[in-house]
Amino acid sequence: MDKRATYADVGGHIHRFKAVASLLNIGENALRASVKESGIDVPRANALNPKAPAVQLYSIPKIFEVANYRRERHGLGLEGKKPVIIAVEIIKGGTAKTTTAAELTVHLQLQGLKVLAIDLDVQANLTHLMGYESDIQADELDKYDYLAPEAVVSETFLTVCRPYIEEAALTSALFPPSSLDIKRPYGEYGPALIPSDIFLGDLERDIVGARGPRETFFRRFFADSAAGKVPALKVSDYDVIVLDCPPHTSYITTNAIALADIIIAPVRMEAFSVKGLSKLIQEIHSLRMHYPNEGIDPELLVLPTYFTPNLQRNARMQATITNFHVTVAPIVIAQSEEFPKSLAFNMPLSLIKPRADGAKQYQQFATLIYDKAKAIAKAKAGG
Repeated sequence: MDKRATYADVGGHIHRFKAVASLLNIGENALRASVKESGIDVPRANALNPKAPAVQLYSIPKIFEVANYRRERHGLGLEGKKPVIIAVEIIKGGTAKTTTAAELTVHLQLQGLKVLAIDLDVQANLTHLMGYESDIQADELDKYDYLAPEAVVSETFLTVCRPYIEEAALTSALFPPSSLDIKRPYGEYGPALIPSDIFLGDLERDIVGARGPRETFFRRFFADSAAGKVPALKVSDYDVIVLDCPPHTSYITTNAIALADIIIAPVRMEAFSVKGLSKLIQEIHSLRMHYPNEGIDPELLVLPTYFTPNLQRNARMQATITNFHVTVAPIVIAQSEEFPKSLAFNMPLSLIKPRADGAKQYQQFATLIYDKAKAIAKAKAGG
């Protein structure tokens, strides 16, 4: 039996032609041309069962391979060597923060960008949603005869940050580890993931002991990574980096906010969620005030989630959000039972049901973010 590299059965989800075109957000003729030009081998159903129709069957890794071809063929990547940093954050749990981070990661990769997702929450919800169980240890694999060693989460963002902090404290040279176990849950052409586990919480303490201002540690780390001083993590390899942040105030959260080019705040249509938005805005203003020369100026974009348009409460919450004088996305994510169902598969909804309403809404939102990221990347590159 072939062993899986993730807890999720990625290979068990097969899509037909129309669903793949929908997932890639292209026309059927464009998909047909891409597959023909690229020479990508897409099996047909009758190859295994002669009685089956001769329809093409696309695995999830194969879909990302087509997306990668389109990236190279049509130049869909972003300009420059500095990735656009997107932090998904709201000081409140239960607002679809992790769902938004996962869906955005998947759709931006499908639209032709190279995306790295970093799980910064010790709860590891993004790690789980992308197919990994952070509690499984290497010596427990014999209990899971279907899992390959790659399914074990052995390294997190702490792995690369801790040596960087320790060496910088001792010397002026930076000697972080030369490798990092970056996950590829959907194959080599899919998005990358730096997972999380319970020990990631130690990063909070390490940041306190780092040289320089605590709130801007990530900015220094990413600048050195972009300059090639962090061999284990070359952020210049990616167009976009998506940070799934903790739902509470911490040095990790503050650093992510200070680093971000775009902050996406999923706001559930309820009062407590809007209070979390108020706290987030205060954090942004505080960073700008205390570090006026750092260029901290993220674009804050509110994404309404769990939206039910016929409820008066939603209308009141939208009016309240408007009073904050922030940008509200023109797309809303409707309340749906499909999202919790997808959690049972340890995969984002869009990869399970590409034509579900929620998948389409996140695809539209990702297209909006793609356009914003393109403009930001051009400005960073001096264009």
